[in-house]
Amino acid sequence: MAVRQAGQKWKAFAEHKGQRKSKTFDTQLEAQQWEAATLAIWGKEEREERERLEAAPKGTMGDLLRVARGLDWAGKHQGQAEAAERLIRLHFGITALPCEIDARAIDDLVIWLRNTGPNGHGCSNASINRYLSALSVLLKRAHRLGMINAVPLFPERRLLKEAEPRDLVLPEEWLAELLDVMEKREQRLDVAVTLFLWHMGCRVGEALTRGDKEGLLWDRVNLEQKTISFVKTKGCMPRRLPMPRPVQALMRQLRGQDPQRVFPLSYKSYLSHYGEAVHEVCDRMGLSPSIRKEWCIHTLRHTCLTNLARKGWNASAIQQWGGHKSLQVTQRYVHHSAIALEELVDC
Repeated sequence: MAVRQAGQKWKAFAEHKGQRKSKTFDTQLEAQQWEAATLAIWGKEEREERERLEAAPKGTMGDLLRVARGLDWAGKHQGQAEAAERLIRLHFGITALPCEIDARAIDDLVIWLRNTGPNGHGCSNASINRYLSALSVLLKRAHRLGMINAVPLFPERRLLKEAEPRDLVLPEEWLAELLDVMEKREQRLDVAVTLFLWHMGCRVGEALTRGDKEGLLWDRVNLEQKTISFVKTKGCMPRRLPMPRPVQALMRQLRGQDPQRVFPLSYKSYLSHYGEAVHEVCDRMGLSPSIRKEWCIHTLRHTCLTNLARKGWNASAIQQWGGHKSLQVTQRYVHHSAIALEELVDC
């Protein structure tokens, strides 16, 4: 993935289908050799797993995945196919029978995902739902093929842990440190994306290519009228927003780099670079582990919309800017804007 200098040391990063590793070395050569060896091991494991899958007996989950891979997950659903493959490889096993996966087995799966998961640590609710959705597709295919008589019941929400609110608001000095880290790593496109999300408060999928989302295209940026249109959005809430001056300058700098996309960068790459930069900022500034855990890409959107509330925007205006389907969601940003109610009332 990358080898970068970190002070007097060299840090190597390797990534392959959701697996990520990093290690620090004294020399650049050692870091490069470790990265190449790690990728080679993962590649060998993937080939061996593919061979085992191809050899799976008829009527097993491995056989079902072979069929479903060609029928249900073409193109934009590739991520869901990979989720199903991980479930079968790491939890159920390719020789398991579809009839063995009943409601109790699915409940056990949720507990495993919540506590351990494919990467050795608990999954978020969003990841758990993604894995359950992938399993649902597999079992529906098994029902159509006559492997099972009925699709089992899937768990209720009570089995999912309560989502912890992410209410971190970034001070400008933290943003400055984050941009400084990216600049020193010569990740200029990552800097541009970060500034865009900070000023516009849009969702990352509205800016970058992510799955079946194509990201922001140049034909939706009007430099003359100084507006940006977000068309394919969560909740089907398209909106046209005026560009703040810093975003206008940013658009002029980026114009011409790519004929179609404003940010020719994938979500996966940005997620990796952003996470590494956040960890370095936390180390630099001595920030607490709780901040390190809560500081994610969505924090940029949350900070932007919270700052609008601090400036006195009402909930309806913030809802329109953020593209929220419900005012109830928007109220979270108003609530966390630290507006002193005493100042609004003649006590």
